[in-house]
Amino acid sequence: MRDALEAGWDETRRDADMRILALLELGGYEEVIRIADSLEAAEGTDPRLMGQKAEALWRTGSVDEAVILFEESLLADYAVCETHLNFAVLLLESDKTGRALTELNEAKMFCGPENTPVINRNLAVVWIKRGKEEAALAAVEEGLDYASGDSYLLGIKGMLVAEANPVLAETLFVRSERAGGMTPDFLYQLGLLMLRSSQPSRAVKPLEEALAADPADREIRFNYAEALARSGRTEEAETLLREMLDEQYEEKAAKRLARLVFREGDYGEALVLFQTLPETPENLDRVAMCLHRLLRTDEAIEIQRGVVDQRPEWPTGLINLAVMLASTGELDESEMLLVRALELDSDNVTAIVNLERLRKARSESGR
Repeated sequence: MRDALEAGWDETRRDADMRILALLELGGYEEVIRIADSLEAAEGTDPRLMGQKAEALWRTGSVDEAVILFEESLLADYAVCETHLNFAVLLLESDKTGRALTELNEAKMFCGPENTPVINRNLAVVWIKRGKEEAALAAVEEGLDYASGDSYLLGIKGMLVAEANPVLAETLFVRSERAGGMTPDFLYQLGLLMLRSSQPSRAVKPLEEALAADPADREIRFNYAEALARSGRTEEAETLLREMLDEQYEEKAAKRLARLVFREGDYGEALVLFQTLPETPENLDRVAMCLHRLLRTDEAIEIQRGVVDQRPEWPTGLINLAVMLASTGELDESEMLLVRALELDSDNVTAIVNLERLRKARSESGR
């Protein structure tokens, strides 16, 4: 980290820098922005101040403005450790993993050894999101070479080796917890990371433990239900979602439960749930499919035609209408819709299979 007492700074600027650092640590981001604006008006800005203000803007939700300011700060002085590191975390949270990787590697060049653990934590997250677990583990090991007791690195390593070596993973989780890393918030973020990286079975345990620490948190409960559902534990997921809806109706919980029960063939309950949702083309498509599966195909076709009118370039809507029409003998229109779906998405397997079946059936029947 650079010495805050930079050459050419007067006492006011040095005091302001120390205050800004303290406020950033304490989460006083609005005050940081106010101080930065005041300094800029009185004395002009500098790369360090720009980076600090960018961090505060990001933390208060002004992400686009923060990105611009981070980039301006780096153009003014590329060798500021904190700017690279904070910009990388913002990019990572925005799922811009390629650019985040670049900034983290740049941070390695300009930051001291004391920053290595946090840089490597974030590098590990980048690699996990990109599906490269070997690279993630290498980043964790490098970080642990500098800080063998880093609680977060121990926790991430435990997660990465859990399937191959559950005994080692449990040891690492215990060490992480003793070091203060396995906090409910850390567990929740770990679970989300796994869920968003298409590893739901790995997300279950940390989300379950995070939920145990705060059973009333509906966001944690929903993501835990999502992890259960995507891990094949549908009965547990359904139970949790039903409990949430019994307590308080919530659109995303109703939609998730509807999709689960639809997949299990309970089209009646799925229909009731989908009908509680806003009448978007996507939701109406599900309503129509429920009606079709309940042998109420005329009603389904009427709704699905409205879906196609609203979203004529959506292959799924076209395919589902084609399936409904084919079941009533409207083969010409059905074929036309499937051809149109393939014009929009030539690799759509569902459209290809349905079109092949339709043409085979027509050939065999002479129609």
